[in-house]
Amino acid sequence: MVFLANLEGVGLVFTYGLFGVQHDSLTTEKKKIISDLYTLLSKSAGRVDHLQDESHGVPRDGPRSTVFVAYWLKSADYDNWKETPELKQFWDNLPDDAGVWREVMTVPKSRYMFAANQHETSGLATMLGLKPSSDEGYWGVYRHRLSENPDEHTDSSDTFTSPLVTVARAKPDAGKQVVDLAKASTSSNIRHGRVKITNIPDNLCYCREGQRQPNLPKEELETWKEKLAPHAVAWMNHLDTERNKNGVVSFTFNIGHEKPKPTFDPGVDLEVDTDAVAETNQLMYFLDLAHFELAGRSFKDHVKLRQTTFEAYGPGGKHSENGKLSIWVELCVLKKGDLEAEYIGCREGTGLMLFEKL
Repeated sequence: MVFLANLEGVGLVFTYGLFGVQHDSLTTEKKKIISDLYTLLSKSAGRVDHLQDESHGVPRDGPRSTVFVAYWLKSADYDNWKETPELKQFWDNLPDDAGVWREVMTVPKSRYMFAANQHETSGLATMLGLKPSSDEGYWGVYRHRLSENPDEHTDSSDTFTSPLVTVARAKPDAGKQVVDLAKASTSSNIRHGRVKITNIPDNLCYCREGQRQPNLPKEELETWKEKLAPHAVAWMNHLDTERNKNGVVSFTFNIGHEKPKPTFDPGVDLEVDTDAVAETNQLMYFLDLAHFELAGRSFKDHVKLRQTTFEAYGPGGKHSENGKLSIWVELCVLKKGDLEAEYIGCREGTGLMLFEKL
């Protein structure tokens, strides 16, 4: 059993926004930017999630970025909000070294999917609600779920294929523009000023994955640590480090805050303060859905992760009845014109800056 977002109805077009603040050190100015940004978002968006970068086991002095994932059930509400004087004043007056960015997606229901193994809402599904489904357990399931929610915004015969190809997969007669995704990884060099991205390639695939372990019983916690987590970590590291092989444009590890508030302390390290942690998250962009699918089928640790998860939580599994581990995913396929991004004083290679000269 899997739970999908309830996408019944017509005219469903959402806005999905990522708003980030980079901070090598949390100065008074940075804290004010973070707090003001959250306050502005919470006045308009139907849901705002507070994420912080995760070191993934690598020693560090503290968090280096804060990200708010904001959801608007109706894109018109976002369009109205972005024109408000209050937001314009905040955004237009950010300094050239602000380290602030946004990636805002307009998504029709025909190119959006949410699925979870538990009847717990996350992301956009908190506003859409859930419905049970048996559509799971096979390669290509994401593509099939997308086809089950047709609308006037998407051609039913569309294969969602990227016009780009990576240097690792380019052929002499490919007929596609070749990109080197290894250059997209974030460096420590700051790009002062504003970089705006509006010309993204068709069929760019965005994905957010989440894993929540809420007070797991000892036996289930051992299953996660010993049998699932090693494969999950290997899979995530593979996507992050083998970007040209897998068509990964951007990949970040994150931790979610349980109950963000305008008065939260952005200096709290959620990786250490476990009481504040709701879940681990990964935010990623692929050249297209096919790259995502191929990466999942071809990497042995991901295949083993799926197999072991189904064995433990599927019918007859030892955690099938009372398992608490919560895993969810939401995915968007984007067309030209569906995304606008801006990076103000950010590190070179942040997010989708690679597409600046596309």
